Amino acid sequence: MILITKDNLSSFIENYHGFHDSFITNINYDIKLSQIELFIDVYWSGKPILKEDGTYESNKTKMKMIFSGVEQCNNREIFSWDYISEAFIKYIKIKNKEFICFASNEEEPFIYIVCDNIKYEELKNI
Repeated sequence: MILITKDNLSSFIENYHGFHDSFITNINYDIKLSQIELFIDVYWSGKPILKEDGTYESNKTKMKMIFSGVEQCNNREIFSWDYISEAFIKYIKIKNKEFICFASNEEEPFIYIVCDNIKYEELKNI
């Protein structure tokens, strides 16, 4: 798994196009470990390829993300039609401690996680 850091955050967001048009498919909580495991069907990844018919190949993939040291978490009921338009992923400070925040949207997210760190891996093409 790859750790998201300040150094690779912008390239991570760029490579996965802010999770535009992506869907969260599964959320697992481990209260004892203060950890959340998130599975996302990522619609856009890497550099899209222009096909002969004028459409783009989006390079779909499945991603597993592990949020460790969860400080805050909130999510509302998620439906199959709830997709991410542009994820909010930034380092933030709470009570003089730095955390990384992941939210499905900056304004009204259906999921919001603040934690010590995020690791991720691509699982397979979908």
